[in-house]
Amino acid sequence: MLMTRPIEALASGFRAAAGALLLAASHAALAIVPTPVVVGPVAADLASADRNYTFFGTDLDLKARGYVEEEFFMSGQANSYDATVAGGIGARASASPTANVVTTGNPYTTRVMVRRPAEGTRFSGTVVVEWMNATSNYDVEALWFRAHEFFMREGHVWIGVTAQSGPITNATLGLKQFSPARYGQLDLTAAGKFTSGDPLSYDVYGQALQAVRTTPMLGPLKPLLRKVVAAGVSQSAGRVSVYLNAIMTRDLPLADAALLYIGGEMVRTDLAIPVIKLLSETEYVAPASANEISVLQPDSDKMRTWTIAGASHSDWASSAVRYSLLRRDQPTAALRDSCDLPSRSRVPDRHVIAATLDWLHRWNAAANVVPPTGPAVPLGADGKTIQRDTRGNMLGGIRVAPFAVPVAVDSGINTGAGTCFLNGNHEPFTTDVLKALYPTRDAYFTAFKAAVEQNVKDGFVMQADADDMLADAKVSITGLGLDCGPLCANKAQFPIQPSTGLLRDHVKFLYMTGAEDLLKSIDAATLSVARGYTAAGDAAKQKAQWSQAAKWLQNFQSQVEGQKTQSRVTTQQAALLKEYSDILVTELQTLGATPDTVTLDPTAVTDLYGAPAAAPAEDSGGGSIGQGRLDLLLGLLLSVAAAGLALRRRRTV
Repeated sequence: MLMTRPIEALASGFRAAAGALLLAASHAALAIVPTPVVVGPVAADLASADRNYTFFGTDLDLKARGYVEEEFFMSGQANSYDATVAGGIGARASASPTANVVTTGNPYTTRVMVRRPAEGTRFSGTVVVEWMNATSNYDVEALWFRAHEFFMREGHVWIGVTAQSGPITNATLGLKQFSPARYGQLDLTAAGKFTSGDPLSYDVYGQALQAVRTTPMLGPLKPLLRKVVAAGVSQSAGRVSVYLNAIMTRDLPLADAALLYIGGEMVRTDLAIPVIKLLSETEYVAPASANEISVLQPDSDKMRTWTIAGASHSDWASSAVRYSLLRRDQPTAALRDSCDLPSRSRVPDRHVIAATLDWLHRWNAAANVVPPTGPAVPLGADGKTIQRDTRGNMLGGIRVAPFAVPVAVDSGINTGAGTCFLNGNHEPFTTDVLKALYPTRDAYFTAFKAAVEQNVKDGFVMQADADDMLADAKVSITGLGLDCGPLCANKAQFPIQPSTGLLRDHVKFLYMTGAEDLLKSIDAATLSVARGYTAAGDAAKQKAQWSQAAKWLQNFQSQVEGQKTQSRVTTQQAALLKEYSDILVTELQTLGATPDTVTLDPTAVTDLYGAPAAAPAEDSGGGSIGQGRLDLLLGLLLSVAAAGLALRRRRTV
């Protein structure tokens, strides 16, 4: 039952506490960790004047994927411990010892977000519980932003836990500021007893893991639960690593496996559960607060460390996919980086994250289902310097196809204000370099396909993600010998360098139903833009190509409106896509484009995607004649009949 207001929800929850405790009793053998009171799901109203809706409630089309989103309030009493966490991403070159309890009985109330299959038939049996990142002083669901497509494709449940106080209490960005009516009762300080360090966070997270198993948080999926995976990203990976080492070792483990992505201290060798630590290039080149070189440890029967070559700590996909959410819920947040180099590697870390989570879902040493050992990262004589090829890309590590068959320098390095050192860099190769590497489209695609197949064979990419990368590579303009130019190149962000390449990503990362036609329009615009730049010196040809590009972008805008009408994109998403495509149309008009004077040339699509298959002839009788294999059968029958008739005639002559 949906609870209409938070205070009413809490009241109802406390009335149901006795029932929850009885439910917990049947699971008492799981651990000493108490079962919290979980209230909800709490109703959300996006139109409410007091913002009575879920902060960062997803704007992805969950319904089309058979998913639902629910928010719960979780209350209880938590211990504080003497465990400590290293700063930054928690990269400590030792494992925390088992912690001691310092205080008990500290009351708390927090929130838990659940995104799950609506029906049990879609549920994989695995729940991933993410300790939401608190670095920005608001909850960042860093794993969901990267891997949402994987979760929904595979039928996993994602749960996000607000385990730290900053995202609740920050005077400008916190949940209480966002919606006092909804989140005013949240508190992780024990009514002001703890004002720094988040000492209750470990017990709060542990109780959230307990609640997955012992409360109705999963709805109808609860009886189907098979595995719980603890997860943290960057700063929260540091916290999760301390939880695994220092807190969970006090009791029976509440998690069955764990993912530490781009952060975390060394992991104890006596942990009872398998752990994968997944790193980007940045953790080899960043300052000490975000550097994992000293934390690297050998693989074991329960531990793997993988490194994604060329990936950056702060990635591109999880940044771009949240733009419209930021405009809705954190409108003061910048939608661009102000770094010294074009920011954020384009290496798709999300595909390796998907493979990592899939291995944690399937890991079964008894059945010899274990993940591979990751390729080493060679370092210089100083033990600190990454080795690079002649173009500047790193050697070693997991080399996903877009990096193994490169069209740019992708690295974990950047400089500038704030956290630019985490943002990495992406600098496309020049046209001459691309021509030398890939003289034809077939040369590029053949090399790319071989690299993708190797990724799958090695166990670092799932087949579905391999197919996704292949589909993009197949329609790339790489190998055509064209000059992509500023309005085509995927570089930096809007509005620093607007381009069709960036616009494509903003559509792609939504994984919306019906995106195929939108992508075709953008790809046609990209091809036309590149042909325009390549025709330098021929003003008439340039104008014709840039006019076509602008026309395709206007066609794209019409398609976006159609998607909005069908509720496949939100109003905010549609507005963002229109804004960015408007910028491109205006830039093209500055170059001389006159889209209103031309009609769409469909060859811009067919040159990339190939000619569409011929439509089958209609059969007024409703049968299958004239539509494939039965045509062949009919032909054979007619041939046999004709041969028999001829033989009969010869016999009667």
